[in-house]
Amino acid sequence: MRKGFFEMVALVLMAGSLAFFYKCVTYLERRDYVAAILLAFVGFAIIRVGSEMARLALVQKE
Repeated sequence: MRKGFFEMVALVLMAGSLAFFYKCVTYLERRDYVAAILLAFVGFAIIRVGSEMARLALVQKE
């Protein structure tokens, strides 16, 4: 049960990070570089957490 939960959370986090990167690109189109850099940092942090959750799902025994 926990393995499935970790896999689902990892997928949601990875997909959620794409939303931050999309917003980052839209801010870059508007030439708002500070906001784009901040959103990129948040996107990378979310990807990092998602990869850790995926790693936990891999080591989880059923």
